Amino acid sequence: MEHSTQLPDMAAIRNEALAAGAVDPFSLRFRVVEYDKISGEFLGVPMQDIGLPEAIEKTARLIQTRIDSHFLVHPVGFIQ
Repeated sequence: MEHSTQLPDMAAIRNEALAAGAVDPFSLRFRVVEYDKISGEFLGVPMQDIGLPEAIEKTARLIQTRIDSHFLVHPVGFIQ
């Protein structure tokens, strides 16, 4: 069963981070880590070294298709 997920406003995410004094999230690279929802077992890294908009969009699709998994988006570096 596929649910429609509305993606967050990327400009709002960026503005909120900058207003709070954080690093610009668009200057970071991310990886997406997958865990089993029930056991917490590490299942893998379906994506790595991607920008924030791509990480959010692709993770939203994974959440819809892998309902037994939990996903975390981790910053792993800066764009140079």
